[in-house]
Amino acid sequence: MKHHYNKTLVWIDRNRFQLLLLSTILLLVLPAFAGKGVLYQLIFVITLSFLFVQSMLVAKFRKSSKRLVRILVLLMIIVIWLKPLGIESIYIDFLKLFFIAFFFAVVISHLTRFISRSDSVNVNVLITSINIYTLAGIVGASLTMVCFRIFPDAYNFPNYMADPNFSHFLYYTFITMSTVGYGDITPRIPETQTLAYLISITGQLYVAIIIAFLIGKFLMQGDQKKNDKPSVRSE
Repeated sequence: MKHHYNKTLVWIDRNRFQLLLLSTILLLVLPAFAGKGVLYQLIFVITLSFLFVQSMLVAKFRKSSKRLVRILVLLMIIVIWLKPLGIESIYIDFLKLFFIAFFFAVVISHLTRFISRSDSVNVNVLITSINIYTLAGIVGASLTMVCFRIFPDAYNFPNYMADPNFSHFLYYTFITMSTVGYGDITPRIPETQTLAYLISITGQLYVAIIIAFLIGKFLMQGDQKKNDKPSVRSE
């Protein structure tokens, strides 16, 4: 039993970047097809809990702070489960949204450090680049929803979005990050307009910088391989 447990831990650690991408995709996709009400809340908190745990495993926090991070993540998972259980409060919503934004911002910093320290461009580096972008969208959605909680008239919504939820703000954030701008959800006050163009600038700069960085590292990797090849002397 212990042997299988250890093998499972090794497998999770080896595939942690892929599992993080899977957990992010589940959060982005599954709640959107769950409709509204209790079913949406259940699927949202399940996928978000999975994303919290997987992000904690990927970030590789220091030993001195690992216990604190685990306690905070456990407490936040308990907090996000309160709403499906019928316990609602504006203060709980603010706590949840601020923690999501802060926690995933910290995870993004760890992932960025991993990419910068990598010796070569491999599958894990490419997947991590995607993970940073998707987590940045989740951070942006959290901040956007905080603005909506503070200023209820901060956004214009289409008629079919009578009760906007987190999935709607995810949609708005990624559309803004990619500068597609469908215009169905629009900011209407200076605070949210400012946040909108900051999200847009962040998305565009990230794509430009990460592509240039990966290409540069890939070219350096190719040059290093050429230099490492033994020279063939002609006789």
